[in-house]
Amino acid sequence: MNVACFDIGGTGLKFALIGQDLVLKDKKEVPTPKELEGLLAFIADCLQGKKVDALSFSFPGAIDKDRGQIMGISAVPYIHGPSWYDLLADYHLPIYLENDANCVGLSQLAISKEIKNFMCVVCGTGIGGALVIDRKLIAGPKAFAGEYGCMIVDSSQKPIQNWSQLASTGSLVRQVTKESHKDLGWTGRKIFEAAANGDQTCQNAINRMIRYLAIGMMNLYYCCDPEMIFIGGGISQNPDFINQLKEELQQLTANYEGFPVAPEIAACHYHQDANLIGAYMNTFQ
Repeated sequence: MNVACFDIGGTGLKFALIGQDLVLKDKKEVPTPKELEGLLAFIADCLQGKKVDALSFSFPGAIDKDRGQIMGISAVPYIHGPSWYDLLADYHLPIYLENDANCVGLSQLAISKEIKNFMCVVCGTGIGGALVIDRKLIAGPKAFAGEYGCMIVDSSQKPIQNWSQLASTGSLVRQVTKESHKDLGWTGRKIFEAAANGDQTCQNAINRMIRYLAIGMMNLYYCCDPEMIFIGGGISQNPDFINQLKEELQQLTANYEGFPVAPEIAACHYHQDANLIGAYMNTFQ
């Protein structure tokens, strides 16, 4: 089966034709247009002259699969509201829609047929994720399953902040910008580079973020007992970040008897193509 896969993001649109060999063919990437008509034109251009069996999309936001609507809000406001089944009806093809963080999780199904139960934590502007049990994505009646960023990991702060507000890359950038009293265009990468060069503010902010990340992952692990927790988002490709997170998890098990073992963690495999591969894997769900 050849599936036309689309990754709809806040800054860019991606396309690839994917089949059973999992090779991404005819890849295209363009900046996200400002209007719906531009997105529909991109889809039409990608499909021009191609024989495909289905259309599959990775979207930001919660998915109402009965009505084909993208719920909630995102950096692409015009995708929310209309039925994508109606918008794409003229193609007369099966249409699959899934949340972007869920697609990152589903992409891991393409790596191994052995793993059955795992979680995916996508760390970016906020924290999203996916829960896969017996190789099936768990959504829940309101599609809230995997919305790990809403978890409370520290109730001592007033007002209470959730996991996204304390442990995401976005929270790291906000913390460094606030404590350094200057906006130098901080990004996760710049902060880790500055920390490696001895910047104490950046080092402290990273340690704080990783501490909260580890606490949240312990909560997730002992709720669902996954075989693995995969980490997504651009920061996951930093080996120093993954190693520090592993060390923090080990320290939690060493210091608290209530945590007999630490979860196994690893960076997601497909990096920038995870949403496209996940869109393809979603057609088997």
